[in-house]
Amino acid sequence: RGISGVLANKAPLALAYPELAAWSDLAADASVPAPEPRGALRFSACVGGAMPSVNIGWRDLAGARIERIEAVLNGTTQGILHMMEAGTSYADALAEMQRRGLAETDPTLDVDGWDAANRSVILANAVLLRPTTLADVEVTGIAKLSAQELQAASARGERIVLLCQAERSMGDFRLSVRPTALPADHPLARMSGDEMGIVYYTDIAGRLGVTTLETSPVPTAAAMLRDAIE
Repeated sequence: RGISGVLANKAPLALAYPELAAWSDLAADASVPAPEPRGALRFSACVGGAMPSVNIGWRDLAGARIERIEAVLNGTTQGILHMMEAGTSYADALAEMQRRGLAETDPTLDVDGWDAANRSVILANAVLLRPTTLADVEVTGIAKLSAQELQAASARGERIVLLCQAERSMGDFRLSVRPTALPADHPLARMSGDEMGIVYYTDIAGRLGVTTLETSPVPTAAAMLRDAIE
């Protein structure tokens, strides 16, 4: 009916982004029949809460060619990995995140990497303009990592994060979500267990990154308010 909408639910976008975009102001082909005027569709809260992950790609990097995106987009796994780096077992770290209300009773989507993959699919469709589904993302979770592996990485001057990556290759983008050891001075390795972050690498705008510190649902609500105002 041409009504604008703001989403914080990732599932519709991850599963049906082209269909939703085609009926909105984001339509790649304006000739596709749709209500007029086309309603606005905004969803920045779906990719990192209050962090302007999508907005940076849409607005601040206009005119630049994006070569690579690196991001930590799942707060649950970020918190678990930080506790494991300090010596806590995977099981105990997960239980603590659940006790705090920061992990689901069934944490499968988070710890197996699928929540982060959903966010990667949204970024690829919306920012990279690459038609993408979950089948296009190579996904590995964190459940098989041990505290010893994280501590060994720390001793080498590295930090393991659940990294979402989109890298330009042969005219396309290769998408992955996997535990990755980053140098300690990498922007995403310097984050705390309560932070998420994203880094864009471009041709003319250089490297541009942003992080967000979130310990409650309020920043997600703030992102929805931002989208509604826009």
